[in-house]
Amino acid sequence: MIKEDMCDVINKMFFEHCTTPKQNHGIIICLPKKQKNISPKDYRPITLLNSDYKCVARILVRRLQPLLEKHLTGTLYCGVPGSSIIDAVATIRDAIAYAELKRRPMSVLSLDFSNAFDKIAHEYLFQALRQYALPESFITSIAKMYENVTSAVEINVRLYGPIPIRCAIRQGCPLSMALYTLSKHPLLKILEHKLTGIQIGKRTHPVKVVAYADDVTIFISSITELAAVDDALRL
Repeated sequence: MIKEDMCDVINKMFFEHCTTPKQNHGIIICLPKKQKNISPKDYRPITLLNSDYKCVARILVRRLQPLLEKHLTGTLYCGVPGSSIIDAVATIRDAIAYAELKRRPMSVLSLDFSNAFDKIAHEYLFQALRQYALPESFITSIAKMYENVTSAVEINVRLYGPIPIRCAIRQGCPLSMALYTLSKHPLLKILEHKLTGIQIGKRTHPVKVVAYADDVTIFISSITELAAVDDALRL
């Protein structure tokens, strides 16, 4: 009954870049990470979004999939078609086992970025997207979904806000993981360029970095590569 009206709304959001404040508004709920919750850090904030907003976000992420598959395969295992966390774990396990078997010197550095989604600057995000030669109209469609964004926080069945969201990508949005992986990709490319990595069996390329969401595992072959990792992180 509403498919034609819904199609008109989505086309207006996608082609004319028109979104209303209500469409860009979200409600943040806090899900407990463990049984005993003592501080705010023990909760994971998830943003509930409008259905029409999520429809447009899902369309955008589907159109980004070929780009993700082209640039991120082999290093990033989250949000990339055909990859999963099992592949990431298997690659790390294989690298460690191969180094032990061949008695190769190697250290494994594991990084976990704190509140990673909340710290993505919008200006940096859109500059990064332009480096992938995406059409400017497509980037504008994404930018409009982050323009004048607000959220209210639900605490004890009451809403507090609205709060302007000037930074971060929102957990709960279908587009967020793709945007996060694309914004993290430059760091991984720098690490791949600076590190030697470890050649496992008949693989075509040595394994240097394995990333899944905000977790990054780096394989270091010499003490001098620690300085290269530090430089890349600071940059």
